[in-house]
Amino acid sequence: MDPDVQESAETQQSGSALVTAVSCHDIFDLSACQTDSSPLAKGAAFSFINAVQAVNQRLVKHNANEMLRFEVILLGKDCEEQIKSKIFDSAKHYGLKIGKFYFCSRGEFVRTLQANNAKLFLSTDRDDVYGALKAGVPAALLCQQADQQVQEQLKVLFSGDLIGLSEDVIDGLKDFGFSAVQIQNFKAAKGCIQEFAALIGEMRKRFGCKDSPLQTILITVLGSRDVCATALKTLRGWGLDVDEAFCLAGAPRNPILTTIQPHILWDDGLHNMKGVLPLMDMSS
Repeated sequence: MDPDVQESAETQQSGSALVTAVSCHDIFDLSACQTDSSPLAKGAAFSFINAVQAVNQRLVKHNANEMLRFEVILLGKDCEEQIKSKIFDSAKHYGLKIGKFYFCSRGEFVRTLQANNAKLFLSTDRDDVYGALKAGVPAALLCQQADQQVQEQLKVLFSGDLIGLSEDVIDGLKDFGFSAVQIQNFKAAKGCIQEFAALIGEMRKRFGCKDSPLQTILITVLGSRDVCATALKTLRGWGLDVDEAFCLAGAPRNPILTTIQPHILWDDGLHNMKGVLPLMDMSS
């Protein structure tokens, strides 16, 4: 079954747009859909849309013909007809500039992302993020903001221990009990984030060092300074010079995440896996 598609007046006809698919379950609170005409309540990651729109506005202010902009599409899974209408009407109510709305079954969401050439899929659901990554679709976690007020700066954070590992070191994971499937997934995750990092890097260059509406950050959690340095070098090779970098060397990352409050978190997941520390020592 083909997905149900609704287009808005904000649809961009540009091959260079940074097409970003976002789960509408994160932008709106669908847990208690009202039966009246009131809009849906804002979801856990609503401020992401505000931050993206601030970036687009600054880009157009610099260059009215700017083609490298975020084009946001909302993706809803297994939504009833009443919910679909509420999502569309609520986006209009809040003034959200959404290109398209896609409604599909849970099993079709990856195919929908691929068909729309999504440069990034965002969700608070880790299973959906990892499912997209396994299918070769760049994906990252959408983080809940403590302050849901309008934010003028979009924060993109790369948790980059994997970025700092060479192919040989990743292949060496088999010596630490990792399966061939896991190793292949690590390689796919690293590979498919490259295009997104390059586009973000190009977009970041549109702004100066001060008062930028876009901030990029790198964190390495387990690795040594060498891993962090390699991750920085890799990102630069992809075209992204991050604004800040933190080498935690085994320290917990939650305090940093709480302070930074990123909207987008590209998480390689290595810090959650047992048996990785010897690998980090081997990479130094």
